[in-house]
Amino acid sequence: MPDNDPFAPSPSNIAGNLYADDRYMVRNRHQIRHLLQAMIDQRSPVSVHPDGREQSFPSAILEVHEQGVVLDASPQPAINRIAESASSLLCFGQVDKVIVRFQLHAHRRIDRDQHLAFRSSLPEEVHHLQRREFYRLETPVGDSPHCLLPDPAGSEPSRWRVQDISAGGIALMLPSPQGLLALQARLRDCVLQIPDAPPINTSLVVCNLRQQKLANNVEMTRAGLRFDDLPRGADTLIQRYIFRIDRLRKARANGE
Repeated sequence: MPDNDPFAPSPSNIAGNLYADDRYMVRNRHQIRHLLQAMIDQRSPVSVHPDGREQSFPSAILEVHEQGVVLDASPQPAINRIAESASSLLCFGQVDKVIVRFQLHAHRRIDRDQHLAFRSSLPEEVHHLQRREFYRLETPVGDSPHCLLPDPAGSEPSRWRVQDISAGGIALMLPSPQGLLALQARLRDCVLQIPDAPPINTSLVVCNLRQQKLANNVEMTRAGLRFDDLPRGADTLIQRYIFRIDRLRKARANGE
């Protein structure tokens, strides 16, 4: 690919049927059309990743009907060429502030009222957390995110491995007793470091603190923290990480 290809630097690493929890999978065509129409009605922005690559372009669903869906194209011709030649388009959006994700296949570029768009058949399945629940991923020790927490005394922030993560928050394991966190405290200027992703600056709210004894009988404090003001696009980075780890685990389980 040419050097100015905006998608060239990052190989596909999340393409395929990569959904974390089958309980939240919608496969009924009527329900799928209803969800996609809700995205139109709510003017939900869509982040589109050709072949599941890291780079994406902003879009929106323009039409939903029995035969398929029409997706807005990019204003950049180079990106549209990449999208047109991709085997699939991985899409992230929201309905009522709940993450929706799906893949489009067999898409083709069309002219719609002198405006470029992509027409595709309906996605076969849509992942949607109907009850505003968040799938929590227990992170692998060798490939886990870390979180930088500000020091109350103004010293250097402390860095902790994230034990589990979801689109709603994270869990950390701290030594007991710990004086860093207090229930319902709001921590500003935290930094979430996800492997192979830019750092995410956010605030965290301490939702629970629970004592836990490890296998070696060491007492630790498990802290559950909720994201308070994730910047735009951060939820997509978190979901991509969850997809990647879940895919690797499924591949290992299948002996791939």
